[in-house]
Amino acid sequence: MSEKLVSIVLPTYNGEENIEAAITSVLQQTYNNWELIIVNDCSTDNTLQLIQKFAGIDSRIKILNNTSNQKLPQTLNNGFAVAKGEYYTWTSDDNMYRPQAIKTLVKALEDNSEADMVYSNYTNIDTEGNVISQSKLGKPNELVCGNTIGASFLYKREIANIIGNYDTNLFLAEDYDYWLRIYTHGNIIHIDDDLYLYRRHAGSLSETKKDKINIQTYKALEKNFLLLYSRAKENKLENRFFDHITYRAGNEYDINIMKLLENISLKYKIYHQMIINKNKFKKTWLGKYLLSLKNRVKKECVNEYL
Repeated sequence: MSEKLVSIVLPTYNGEENIEAAITSVLQQTYNNWELIIVNDCSTDNTLQLIQKFAGIDSRIKILNNTSNQKLPQTLNNGFAVAKGEYYTWTSDDNMYRPQAIKTLVKALEDNSEADMVYSNYTNIDTEGNVISQSKLGKPNELVCGNTIGASFLYKREIANIIGNYDTNLFLAEDYDYWLRIYTHGNIIHIDDDLYLYRRHAGSLSETKKDKINIQTYKALEKNFLLLYSRAKENKLENRFFDHITYRAGNEYDINIMKLLENISLKYKIYHQMIINKNKFKKTWLGKYLLSLKNRVKKECVNEYL
């Protein structure tokens, strides 16, 4: 049976330091039927010259150049707009696939015909390529409690056609929002293989924009709130879902997050205040009383909101 085409989008902005290793890891795949669509988001360094060199070597590598700096969500959309594959994925200019990555992910989807997306574990490395740690990810249902899908994944073109583009208003959480939409409209599976090398360094967005990422993450939760609650309730995870929304209560950015959720019912706001005050009052009679109401409030507040 012939291999189905896999479209890999590689967005890049000033990625000259590591992009050669990222592209080489695609060239070394044991799965051969892929196209690599590199989208250059107006790099000002030597990135364009480097990727042109690779495109001249292998016809499976294509280059798009944004006419203005459009940031990650729109850059991904630009890449997938020209993708021809039956399976989609994307990678970063500072990370690398293990040689068997694409083949293993494709097999997982083909062996599980009901699945729309698959993701795997990965290894964290430092700037020199030394191993820091392994990331063994949680089950798909835990998406209601946080982003359990890492950087190694593959999804079907059909589900992408259903849920549409990456949300340009959710820069820094565009991936989490996209996974939430696949989760609420399709079926996601996890495999235990380690298929990816994720580079941790001080200049990465995940390290420099942590507070903004947290706020954008909660915006993604708000956007998908009703469908997520339905799935959480279906999988008996509604308590964890509410805890996830409020577990960092009291941090500065959460004040802004809760403003985003003002349309949630009064009982939800009461529940949020209970979490804020839990440590302060947990040893008092009032604290014990409030906490005794916790589960009832959780269940009632969403029903009122619905």
